[in-house]
Amino acid sequence: MSESRPPPAFTGLVVHREPRYGCSLLIPEGWQPRELESEHGSGVVFLPVPADEATSFSFEGRDLGLEVAPGDLAALKSGFLTGLRTLPGCRLAEHEAEAIGRLITMEARLTFRDGQTRRKRWTRLLYQGRVQVRLVAQGATPAEFDYWEPMFFETMRTFRFGDWWADVTGASWTETPFNEAAEEPPTRG
Repeated sequence: MSESRPPPAFTGLVVHREPRYGCSLLIPEGWQPRELESEHGSGVVFLPVPADEATSFSFEGRDLGLEVAPGDLAALKSGFLTGLRTLPGCRLAEHEAEAIGRLITMEARLTFRDGQTRRKRWTRLLYQGRVQVRLVAQGATPAEFDYWEPMFFETMRTFRFGDWWADVTGASWTETPFNEAAEEPPTRG
């Protein structure tokens, strides 16, 4: 990272809602969204710098088709770590997992090789009911990850099963249809 490069700065946070999966998170304003479809689910990738697709934050959700319970934590953690270790040259820096009521959450920080390039990644899996959410913050290089980490941290930690927008407006996708493009959101009342 160059000494002359100013640190990333927040101009604001915007709510990203995923009604299909019953969750939302806050994303730094100005990050460019790209649709994400895979064999495992759907979601969105956010690029802080549109020309650098290797540095990103992604959300991917899926309906597992069965309920996940706190008693599944050990098996889920084992599968999570086994999967991460299949990445070429994977070096796990730290990992943790816990169940809090119906919520199961696990995360890991690691580096891996993508061709000749070493990348740094923070992956977080969350489960509630039948839903699995995968959040991935990745830097094109470890230095790029470290540069963007304060913003990755904010986004990673503002994820929630629930609707951030409802806290602001009083209107939730679970109660009232809402057109986010409208000039004024509905008021409580």
